[in-house]
Amino acid sequence: MNQVTERVYEYCRTNGLIKPGMHVLAGVSGGADSVCLLLVLKELSSLMGLDINAVHIEHGIRGEESRLDMEFVRSLCERLNVPLKIYEIDVPKKAAEDRMTLEEAGRYARYEAFDKEAESCGADVIAVAHHMGDQAETVLFNMARGSGLKGLGGMEPVRGRIIRPLLCISREQIEGYLEEAGQDYRTDSTNEDTLYSRNGIRSLVIPELERIVNGASRHITALSDEIREADKYIRDKALEVRSSTVSVKRDPGSKDDIYDIDLKALTCEPPLIQRYVIRSLFDELYGSKKDLEAQHVRDVLKLADGQSGRSVTLPKGIIARRDGSHILMGHDEDLTGEGDGICVRIDTDGSTVIPGAGTFTASVVGYEPGQVIPDGLYTKWFDYDKIVDGIFARNRREGDYLTIDDRGFRKKLKSYLIDEKVSALKRDKLIVLADGSHVIWVVGMRISSHYKIDDDTKRVIRIEYKGEHDGN
Repeated sequence: MNQVTERVYEYCRTNGLIKPGMHVLAGVSGGADSVCLLLVLKELSSLMGLDINAVHIEHGIRGEESRLDMEFVRSLCERLNVPLKIYEIDVPKKAAEDRMTLEEAGRYARYEAFDKEAESCGADVIAVAHHMGDQAETVLFNMARGSGLKGLGGMEPVRGRIIRPLLCISREQIEGYLEEAGQDYRTDSTNEDTLYSRNGIRSLVIPELERIVNGASRHITALSDEIREADKYIRDKALEVRSSTVSVKRDPGSKDDIYDIDLKALTCEPPLIQRYVIRSLFDELYGSKKDLEAQHVRDVLKLADGQSGRSVTLPKGIIARRDGSHILMGHDEDLTGEGDGICVRIDTDGSTVIPGAGTFTASVVGYEPGQVIPDGLYTKWFDYDKIVDGIFARNRREGDYLTIDDRGFRKKLKSYLIDEKVSALKRDKLIVLADGSHVIWVVGMRISSHYKIDDDTKRVIRIEYKGEHDGN
């Protein structure tokens, strides 16, 4: 048995990836990693009595080059006598329709096809070709984007029916294995494009780390194994705490569960456990945590220091709101009863179209004390650094308020609108710019004094509003 195959066999045995007699579906792109995976599995099939199938995704990104990849894989599988299923998916179209990057859309398309084919051919597990370098890349990427310990644990050897038999070997070992076998492979030209975030880490960061510290990828991978163990231990402890600090309820008329967090009980726990409790709620609310970062966890916990009624807007329509000595977390429509209304984050460097309402155009610039700031009914300037939770264009909500003077006095938005003799019908149609529950600007009317420019201002944001039909 080849040394690489022997190492993979031992890794699979130790981690329970593959058992004798299993039916394994291998994802094969035609690149060095997946070709190595297929050859190793083919070697192990005689030793362990495995049934091997292969699946290839023709993603339509690289034109003729990707078609040649498909033909290469077809020829390889025919030579190895491995049944192959090819899925042709227009990934650029999917990326445009779902507003994803090509990288994200390609990943979703692959795993959707893998699951579909596994069901079709009756595979027990789906083998993908991530190796030691990919693990190091994943850990560094998650670290850079502010992930918690779970992200620093990298990819698991087994996740559901996805298995990663090559996590124990390096790219160099893969290439050496293929050279010894006399097996060629395809090279994806997009792997050299450092505009893709992971490619930049793979092509620029990891080689430099390896130059500075020999075996850096191996050390990072070993560390990720220990971090996963630590993460599991802390998660188990956090779940014990969660059982006594979080309750789940569904109010009459609500569509989904609302999580009720007892702040007095939770804040008695160490900060690390607090963060893990919130992450466990994210796990249930989101499933995939692609859009979540450590800052989102901190934003929720910061509500413990805020006033009742203050809220944090999270990705995909989830909000967390301080409610007395509790935090409620759930879908916007379940917590506010206004989910069918407008709620759009404003782009602070460009235009944001609000369907049926108009367009906000914003830009952030530096500010010097005494600088003349032009103003108008539908063009306003604000101290950008005073904004905490981001700027959202939305309809009014219960708990909204304005700061009405330089002394910091507040008034409920509802009271302000009544004082201004705004009819109930018009109040419901008003658009406000809000930072949590703090209204920055009642569009077409007044702004909150809190966000005014003063002598301490360093950056300002200019926001112009144009109505959908008449430019105002």
